[in-house]
Amino acid sequence: MVTKRLRIGGLLIAGVLSGCGGGGGGGSVSGEVQADLAGAVSIENRTRVDLDTADDIRVGLAGDNDSRNTSQALPNTAVVGGYLSSSRGTYNTNTPDNFEYFTDRIDIYAAELSEGDRISFQVFESPQSYFPIGTLPPQRSLRVVDADSGQPVFTLSESSGSVPITVVLGSDGAGFDEGAYFIELSTSGGAPFRYVLTLASESSASVMNTRYAEPDFLVDEAVVTFKSESSVGQGGPAVAQAMSAAEARHLGGHSWRVRRNVGQPVTALSAQTTESMRADTLNWIQQLGERADVEVAEPNYIYTAQQVTPDNDPLYSRQWNYPLIQLPLAWQAAPEGGLDVGIAVMDTGLFRNTPASSGAWHPDVDANVTTLGLAVMDYVSADLDIDSRWGDPSGRDSNPADPGDGRAQSSSFHGTHVAGIAGAVDNTSGVIGVAPRSRILPVRVLGEGGEGNSADLIDAINWAATRSEIDVINLSLGGLGPSQSLEAAVNNATEAGKLVVAAAGNQGTDEATYPAAFANVVGVGAVDGAGKRSSYSNIGPSVDLVAPGGDASRDANQDNQADLIISTWGTDDGGVFVPGYAGLQGTSMAAPHVSGVYALMKSVDPTMTPDRFFTFLVGGQLTNPPPNQTEYGAGMIDALKSVDAALDGNTSTILAARPSSLQFNGVVNQQEFNFAKYPSNANITIESVTDSATWLSVNLEAGPVSTTDPVTALVDTSGLDQSQSYSAEIEIGYRDNSGQPTVSPLVIPVTLQFGDSPEDLDAGRHYVLLVSTDDSRETVAQTVVNASEGQYSFAFDEVDPGEYFLVAGTDMDNNGLICENGEACAEYPVNGLPEKIVIGGEPVSGVTLNTSFRRPTIAAMGLPRYGFEGYRLKTGTDEQGEPVRQVETNR
Repeated sequence: MVTKRLRIGGLLIAGVLSGCGGGGGGGSVSGEVQADLAGAVSIENRTRVDLDTADDIRVGLAGDNDSRNTSQALPNTAVVGGYLSSSRGTYNTNTPDNFEYFTDRIDIYAAELSEGDRISFQVFESPQSYFPIGTLPPQRSLRVVDADSGQPVFTLSESSGSVPITVVLGSDGAGFDEGAYFIELSTSGGAPFRYVLTLASESSASVMNTRYAEPDFLVDEAVVTFKSESSVGQGGPAVAQAMSAAEARHLGGHSWRVRRNVGQPVTALSAQTTESMRADTLNWIQQLGERADVEVAEPNYIYTAQQVTPDNDPLYSRQWNYPLIQLPLAWQAAPEGGLDVGIAVMDTGLFRNTPASSGAWHPDVDANVTTLGLAVMDYVSADLDIDSRWGDPSGRDSNPADPGDGRAQSSSFHGTHVAGIAGAVDNTSGVIGVAPRSRILPVRVLGEGGEGNSADLIDAINWAATRSEIDVINLSLGGLGPSQSLEAAVNNATEAGKLVVAAAGNQGTDEATYPAAFANVVGVGAVDGAGKRSSYSNIGPSVDLVAPGGDASRDANQDNQADLIISTWGTDDGGVFVPGYAGLQGTSMAAPHVSGVYALMKSVDPTMTPDRFFTFLVGGQLTNPPPNQTEYGAGMIDALKSVDAALDGNTSTILAARPSSLQFNGVVNQQEFNFAKYPSNANITIESVTDSATWLSVNLEAGPVSTTDPVTALVDTSGLDQSQSYSAEIEIGYRDNSGQPTVSPLVIPVTLQFGDSPEDLDAGRHYVLLVSTDDSRETVAQTVVNASEGQYSFAFDEVDPGEYFLVAGTDMDNNGLICENGEACAEYPVNGLPEKIVIGGEPVSGVTLNTSFRRPTIAAMGLPRYGFEGYRLKTGTDEQGEPVRQVETNR
């Protein structure tokens, strides 16, 4: 007997398989024949698939969900993958197989929905090269219809774009009746597309990570944080030599920017070269992170301005945003208008009529601008700057003027717009800022095109932490890179008494955006003229509260103007810099409203600190109650309430939990949470711990509160009906030992939602592949499997010995690729972190993978996955002349 072995993750595993079905390119086994490799792909709970994908239509196995009478039933929490197309055609895949797309204009689902539930509709397109030139992007529509009355409660149609359609039921304030609803997804033109439909309750954690995040970063650069002080005093050349790098620059604390080679900037590289260099950079960063003296090594992530759509129509009469947050009344309560409170606007710099010299700043902010002599206030590295044309090859200097973009057309003066919102002067012309007598300290961290990198931002924040002139740092910028070194800089600034405020992002998703999602940052979402969440504004973990950010697609305040935020701007056509005004939308515009309100608060109470601000925020003293926390955080900032809170000076002691709610599913029956105290130095004692369900228990007793020791909550599912969902609360009574008043007890909502019955789980027909480990990622063997009892069983036989990747996934749009964003995907052993397997001698069984339409976060993977486009299916026929993509069983 031939001996076969499978080496997985460095471990030699042996096993025996009998009677496992397989097929396709891998060959089937039966009876006493033992497969080289066999196992199962499990399906994530509450996963469903559209009944009529292109792959189903191709083989004549499509179901019918095109009408309300044949609607496809979903649980009230679900992740559904699907396919829609307004026409039929053939993809240009340059393969032997004929990959067609088929007409399917509508999919209708039915579900029981409640107020606060959220629905997300995300669209993913095939590469543009797959279609004839001129093919339009798809049109998509989401409609939610009351099943009893037949009346729509939500309708939105638009081009696909990159922003998902997201609706939180009942968030318009009109209320929402719990009951049965149809969810209708449709397309009316353009290219075919994959989609992921997500249904989630208000208390659900982030669920919209259905794509691999690809934050941009600079090649050949890393941000390295060391474990000790030993490196700090060595100087750049010594650190660079120790890291085998060309350059090293200290960023403050234990963090350094390390550059491996000195060469062309990333913008000068071709797309193909850039992709290979990025992969090489990530490998290098991973090696740096494995050093014994390194705490963390990360890419030098790119962050961008969070603003869109200029409109050149002034002025104060159109500043609808101020009455919306009761700012005129707040000015009466804080007549000094933020006098001498320093707002560091870390952005693209500030408009100056002669930016290369000491010309005048924009006239609406000039009187409030403060610079600090020879101190560096332009932190933009030369790679992202155009200051070299002024004889400044390093990019860094003491001049924070915005030099524009150096193009023939007018540039974006993003930082000037942000500065005007925060602190434009009350000078009877133009516009006025939230804190019109504050000090504006422009700090350049974003260069050409509104881009900057984490190393420059870390350096600037650490510098700001040392400056007594600065009280609040405004960051109207963001990205998907969760830099631990950036978070350390933010924490450093917070400990130094600086409030850090950041834009929550304009992607319309609940994926975390940084720096807004960091615990010590006030993440600000955007609302329109009626206080409703702007269509682009992110939700979830990046949003602590909301403020006016505008929405160009709406006139919610019915003033016959689009809801844009009017502020200071400029033009530089032909190199002539002329001050002006513009209307913009974005969470970039929302953030400086909060920074300005903090300046008003600090002007009436100079003892105001970030800790007290967060205490007021958590206590509901700064905002109006929100329609829901998912979209609005603590609610919309109210300038008058905020100033009144500062004037009153009384803060209650508040105990909070992170996370603020707990979810169990019958498989995960244990969860941990930590306490957070407001203010952070409060001395709190727990007096009572109660829960409202016999199936719930908490390992917590009366006594002093610890913010470092996690608390464990457990559920006992024995005797519970697994077809039902359950809810409960943990109530924790507490007191402040110093005698400060406390609010009501801490209440932590708990939900227990069992997984589906195995027979209901379905992520669509899966192609299981053995893929080469070289750069070609060629599919060597392939089998096709269908879901049965919540999993897919697979087997491969007669596989040549060697190294492979083991992957599986759907091809719902039938374009010949699996594991694209929007497709179900499984990789061995963990999605996003595939490892090589070595097939040698003995047969092996019991290999397990997990498939899902969702994707792991960067934090889970460690480093971003850049340029991943999926795995190409093996096409044509096998040696016996059978189609490689043959179907094994029906759904």
